[in-house]
Amino acid sequence: MPIDITALLTFGLPGLVIGLALGWLLFRGTAKLELVQAEHDQTASRLASAGAEIAQLEKDLASARDQVKPLADEVDRLRREKAARKAAAPGTLPADSAPSAAPTPGIGWKPGRKLPTFLEAPIGPTDDLSLLKGVGPRLAARLREIGIFYFAQIADWSPEEVKLVDAKLDNFRGRIEKDHLLEQAKLLASGRLTEYEARFGKLGSD
Repeated sequence: MPIDITALLTFGLPGLVIGLALGWLLFRGTAKLELVQAEHDQTASRLASAGAEIAQLEKDLASARDQVKPLADEVDRLRREKAARKAAAPGTLPADSAPSAAPTPGIGWKPGRKLPTFLEAPIGPTDDLSLLKGVGPRLAARLREIGIFYFAQIADWSPEEVKLVDAKLDNFRGRIEKDHLLEQAKLLASGRLTEYEARFGKLGSD
């Protein structure tokens, strides 16, 4: 049977060209897919390595804090003894009238002594909430408006209480977690000033 050159050129050649083009595209697509997969695997490996490194750093930081805490507590004890001796020395003001920028544990607070999330009124001399890093005069005033007067209140908030308080903070929403107010309040409420300053900076400074 004679070969129809015209038909071959009309139908066969375009088919061959299309086939070659599809094969080339398929080859390129497969190569690109393999490249993307390799990049993905490398990224996943780097993320896993970074995650492990972060976890180790957090573990080391927690261990360092545990080692520093007894030393910080001893420094705080010496500070209190020095302040007491100074107050008792002749010619000094009485201890209850001597000015001090350092807060003292409020109303006999200790871990586990739960205060209400909100108080209708203070139950004694209030804490200076503006000592918390990130709490300026406006936020401190807002906290007082909704019934928060003590570091001890903040120190014992549960996650549910954080959400409840945060919903009442208007323009200051998100600041509780952003500024680590619970961690700050726990240290100040318990009088652990040295540890506080080691973690958050000198008390009373911005």
